[in-house]
Amino acid sequence: MPTHDLRTRLRSEAPLVVANVMTASPVVVEAMAGAPFPALCFDMEHSTLNAAAVEGLLRAADVAGKPVLVRVPEIGADIQRVLDAGAAGIIVPQVETAAQAREVVERARFAPEGRRGLGVTRGSVYGAGLASPGYPAETNARTLVAIQIESVTGVAAADEILATPGIDAVVIGPGDLSSSLGVPLGAPAFWEAVDTVYAAAAAHGVAAGSFAFRPDHVREFASRHTGLLLVGSDLGWIMQGAAAEWDGIKRSFAAATVGASA
Repeated sequence: MPTHDLRTRLRSEAPLVVANVMTASPVVVEAMAGAPFPALCFDMEHSTLNAAAVEGLLRAADVAGKPVLVRVPEIGADIQRVLDAGAAGIIVPQVETAAQAREVVERARFAPEGRRGLGVTRGSVYGAGLASPGYPAETNARTLVAIQIESVTGVAAADEILATPGIDAVVIGPGDLSSSLGVPLGAPAFWEAVDTVYAAAAAHGVAAGSFAFRPDHVREFASRHTGLLLVGSDLGWIMQGAAAEWDGIKRSFAAATVGASA
């Protein structure tokens, strides 16, 4: 099983542009792993993916040697499960306090940085990796740990949250943040909140990131020196491709009808 050091890559190769995966198809993952994106993100929060499905999809990504982040649904056992399955890192949504950020780090990192348990798992090459006394420290050093700030409460506590040791990146959840603010996504108040989070990230040496699903939002985040940008999704691109194909078919039929009546 290949190992990946997304933590170091984020520090040295930013911006890191990641494509989102929401479907449980290993065929789709294998195909997307062959695309130019440097990494994929499996989204457990807004899909039916579970830890067992993620493990199988990680094998499909490994065909192309593609590193994978996993957005888990919440702070909980799935953090360890997906890392044990071989994920290169995690993104944890809806973090609003420093205490929650500390719990994320504790669940994601081995002692002395955290309290993640050692086990005979795919991530440890089914126990073979545990033979090395350096395995916990080496794994901690390469595992990317990101949290999401996507609420008014989280923005207000951003400085305290991002002072937490072991947090590598903060990711804006644009839809939830705009909803929490009560303003449209992209409104001035939305970008003010983003800038507040990004300033706190810069102050604490944390990479600033966001999900972005529209070209204009990608441009706005890029202009703010976003280091981790999670774009599009397999499902979204399938829908866009199908809609574009349908529009082309309608135009062809319209042109044929005009030609037949001329």
